[in-house]
Amino acid sequence: MEKGNLFLGPDLQYGADLPVLGEYDVIVAGGGMAGVAAAVAAGRTGAKTCLVERLQTVGGIATAGLMNLFYTPYEVMSGFGRELFSVLESKGGAVKGETVPFDQELCVSEFFRFLSEAKVDLFLDTWICGVSKNSAGDVDGLLVVNKPGMGILKGKRIVDATGDGDVSFYTGFPYEQGRAEDHKMRPLTLLFTVGGIDCRKFLDYVKENPGEFSPDPNQCIVNEETGEIRVFGFFSIVEKAKKAGYLYDSCNYFRIEAMFPERGTATINTIRVYDSDGTRNSDIVSAVVEARRQQSKIMEFVRMFIPGMEKSFLTSTGQIIGVRDTRRIVGELYMTEDDIAAGRDWPDSIGYCKGRQTLGHQGEGHSPDGTEGSENDYAVRQAVGRMVSFKIPYRILIPKGSKTVLLAGRNVSCDFLAHKHLRNQPACITTGTAAGIAAAVSAGDNTAVGDVDLSKIRNYLGDSEY
Repeated sequence: MEKGNLFLGPDLQYGADLPVLGEYDVIVAGGGMAGVAAAVAAGRTGAKTCLVERLQTVGGIATAGLMNLFYTPYEVMSGFGRELFSVLESKGGAVKGETVPFDQELCVSEFFRFLSEAKVDLFLDTWICGVSKNSAGDVDGLLVVNKPGMGILKGKRIVDATGDGDVSFYTGFPYEQGRAEDHKMRPLTLLFTVGGIDCRKFLDYVKENPGEFSPDPNQCIVNEETGEIRVFGFFSIVEKAKKAGYLYDSCNYFRIEAMFPERGTATINTIRVYDSDGTRNSDIVSAVVEARRQQSKIMEFVRMFIPGMEKSFLTSTGQIIGVRDTRRIVGELYMTEDDIAAGRDWPDSIGYCKGRQTLGHQGEGHSPDGTEGSENDYAVRQAVGRMVSFKIPYRILIPKGSKTVLLAGRNVSCDFLAHKHLRNQPACITTGTAAGIAAAVSAGDNTAVGDVDLSKIRNYLGDSEY
């Protein structure tokens, strides 16, 4: 039994006798792309590692949330990302292109295999609800709850890959949310899949009506030879449907994230729920209800207006709503989009990312203002994103003043505009891998996370670019 200082937030302390559920070198909090990468990387070093995830599966938004598109060219991947998608492609579950659509169910299976081979203990269906601290005030464990009740997981080092920065929030590390000027955050999304599509008819319409779609070659891709299909637009059809009462006012486009013609299926990424805070339960509940309302309208719309989708039907809906943007923890270094645009080199670089993006305020990466894709939205209607390459410094993974906690995924230290680059799945895998290795090295050497020997991290990174 453990009785210690338990912190459920910056101002809430709790003392109780609770069972210790396990003791680890590295605890990874959150089992999305970043968390899986971190846990596998830590486990492969030989560190005793566990992964804590609130769902009964792993992969987060990429799998349970149906976001089955990796937004970077396959040819520039390295490290765990390349390893994962090489396996998926060899089993018919991914397409090697400028972006990489993949089979999310096969991805889950491979994630579990990777975790098992790395000897990672899993705590699924388990919520993190606080942290424990040692006498020096450093985090040394997580307060968790699952079916048997509450307990403590003790860990020498913790990787916060929760997306919302929950571990860092419970610890009391400073953070930012949303845009600097108004704290508004990007919209929430519920992805879903449909079947029964006449893909030939659909694709012929797209090819014959280029003015209906985004000119960005990464937003609208029809490569039937490779099977890489992503469609963003139907602008005039959407306006026609709105005037006829078939769509809601905030819908300005119809977007297919990935299409699989041989199956007659597609993943739809059109739902947008604005003015919601993903760290508030009441907002999440309201967003889910609103997302389902939008989904019903979209299905009615596609059957009535979209060529090839007249007989389409709903096949699955994401188990979780997609939250793009909540807490960004303030770290030892604060990365900006200016750093990314300049291609800045860093002495402590631990990763490299490449993808097509629109830079600056015109390309906020899903604007919080509710005007995304409207006639006045230059970034969506006219702009063509350029290929952006950037290195990731280790210091954005370290919460300011932290000795035992590291960050991975979309809660790393950066500004609002840099966040649109760092929240994407390729960057999440990159920061997750580095954080997992760094946590293992820090625990093994008994050094603070800010004092880790960088050469050891890079040695474990192997052929990964940094």
